[in-house]
Amino acid sequence: MSRSKTVLTLIGAALLASACATQTSTTVFVPVVAPTPPSSLTPQPIMLFNQTKDGRKLFTLDAEFPYCDVDTGKVIVVPRWYVTDFASVPWYGQAFIDPQGPTARAAIVHDWLYTIGEPGKREEADQIFLRAMLRYGVPPFQANLAYQAVRLGGEKGYGLPTDWRFVDPKRQDLVQPPPFAKPRSGMVRYFPKCQGFSALIQTGWRAYPIKTAPVTVPPPVVVTKTPLDQVKAKLPFGGDKKK
Repeated sequence: MSRSKTVLTLIGAALLASACATQTSTTVFVPVVAPTPPSSLTPQPIMLFNQTKDGRKLFTLDAEFPYCDVDTGKVIVVPRWYVTDFASVPWYGQAFIDPQGPTARAAIVHDWLYTIGEPGKREEADQIFLRAMLRYGVPPFQANLAYQAVRLGGEKGYGLPTDWRFVDPKRQDLVQPPPFAKPRSGMVRYFPKCQGFSALIQTGWRAYPIKTAPVTVPPPVVVTKTPLDQVKAKLPFGGDKKK
C-alpha cells in the first residue's frame, strides 16, 4: 500500500470516529432569589382610607418593626400589616402623638403589647412605652404626659380581641387573615441590655418570615449533537432547513 493511500485511510478512519462522537450540552434554569433586606427599624405607618375606629384613623405597617427594651432585655417585634389606631392611648393623650413622629414609634409598640394583652403585664407595657418615647427623642415632659394618660385610662383597651387585625396597605379593601395565632407574650427573644440586638437585625433576621410562593423550575434542557449535524445543515437537501 502506497504512502498516500495509507494517509487517506487514516484520515477516513479519523472522520468516521469523529462522526460517531457526540457533543452533549445541558441548560439548567436557576431561579434568582432576591436577598432579604434587613428588618426596618423605622417603619412609616400607612393610613388606611375610609377606615376608622370610634372616629379615629387607622394605620398599618408595610414592614415588621423590631424593638428592644434595654431595661427588660425583651425583643418586641410588631408584624407587618398590623393595624393600629393608637387606641391604647386615651383621647386626651393622643394630642401628643404624631403618626409621622417619634411618639408614634413607641405607640405602635405599646399598641401591640396591649393587643396581645399578656395577663399582669399592663404596667410593664406602659413603662416600655415611656422608655421607648424617651429613646426615640420625645421630650421628657411630653413623654410623661402620654405615659400618665395610659396609666389613668388605658385599662379598658388592654387585651381587646377586636384589635387583632391585619390589613395589606396595597389591598385595603380586604381584611387579611392573621399570619399566625395570637402569642401569649409580646417578647420574641431576650438580649440582656439589648446587647447583640442591632447585629441580629443587620443579618436580615425576621421574627415573622414572609411566606413566598414556591418557584417552579423547568426540567433541564438536554441537546445532543454530532459533528455530522453541521455538515447536514450545509447541504441543500438536509438539515433542519424549512421548505
